[in-house]
Amino acid sequence: MIQRRHVFHIGGYDPITPEEQVERLRRSLSSFEKIWGASSRLSEISNASAINASCNLEAWGPNWKTCITFEMLRWDDLIRRDSGVGLVPRLVQSTVALFDFILTGTVFRYAIASWKYALFFLFPYCCLLLIALCSAGLSYLVVRPIPATFWVEQLLLGIFLSLAIFISAVLWIGPKRRINHILDDAIFSHQFLYGRRSEVDERLNDFAAVISRKARAADVDEILIVGHSLGAALSIAAVARALNLDPLLETRGPKLCILTIGATIPKFSLHPMGHQIREAAQLVAGTPAIGWVEYQARDDAISFYRFDPVTLKRIGRDHSEGRPKIRRVQIHSMVDPIRFRRHRFNFMQMHYQFLMGNDRRSVYDYCVITCGPLEFNVATSPSGAVELFEANGSMMTARN
Repeated sequence: MIQRRHVFHIGGYDPITPEEQVERLRRSLSSFEKIWGASSRLSEISNASAINASCNLEAWGPNWKTCITFEMLRWDDLIRRDSGVGLVPRLVQSTVALFDFILTGTVFRYAIASWKYALFFLFPYCCLLLIALCSAGLSYLVVRPIPATFWVEQLLLGIFLSLAIFISAVLWIGPKRRINHILDDAIFSHQFLYGRRSEVDERLNDFAAVISRKARAADVDEILIVGHSLGAALSIAAVARALNLDPLLETRGPKLCILTIGATIPKFSLHPMGHQIREAAQLVAGTPAIGWVEYQARDDAISFYRFDPVTLKRIGRDHSEGRPKIRRVQIHSMVDPIRFRRHRFNFMQMHYQFLMGNDRRSVYDYCVITCGPLEFNVATSPSGAVELFEANGSMMTARN
């Protein structure tokens, strides 16, 4: 039974603040209490810096209590900086990224690994193409009545109107439909792969130092590193750097565990320049003392389903005891049927369900794994914790 746990959380490419993350955790704990019969108490953020921010959490039932330090390893400031890029630089840089991902064959490897993710990657570019075609069509309707003898003026006016309509539409639609955000994601990925994001490398070194320092302190029963979405790749990179920084990290102190959810590790690994992430994944997977479990869901289009992030190969339905252990779950088994139908095609909602409280008991439950008393290997077993808790929140005897 875990009495003290330290959770490191590395989020994806989303400029969510620590305060917003804590509020999301608070809502998730409310669901956790209802469906598992537990109680919890979450503090406000007590320590915050440019690198991290943490809060304290207690969760308990009639015969157990777990104290958790929830520490967010931050890079939201870097993401917000990206979002401040102007329209023209964003369009130019994202186009460069697109051509690179096409010419290197990466987009085609995405399609083989996960056609849904390939469509997600191409979505903003398709939107821009559609906006451009509509802009050209509308401008043509406007300039068509102009006499043919003024064809030069007609052409110049058509070009001007097309650009004006295109820019206005992108400025209006881009933020509303996350087009800008996904383009920024593509730009970041391209720059990171080619070593043009030195500030991210520095931040990963900081993360590695924080993790290593906590492991040496040995004042908790378990250290859990959670990586969501693109943050899954960063979490693996940070742990690999921590192992290089301290080769004895795997054997000293508390059990070190990694949970990757909604993961997009192959986003980097499938690119020819993704050797850093490929080597990091192989190092972590090849360290037996570190527990690594990845949850994948068919309903999450913004991730790679039934795909091994280390071997970079499609996997069969029975692939639960490798390195990492891959657990396939269904989001519709976690949430209320009505809510699932309502948000079925809200891909962001499906993607973030891994970080939210469930509506019913399921083999995957974010709060059970991060806040419950079960050891990581028990909470992430194929059957999860469903049969280990009474209705009143009492814990039964854990299985080995």
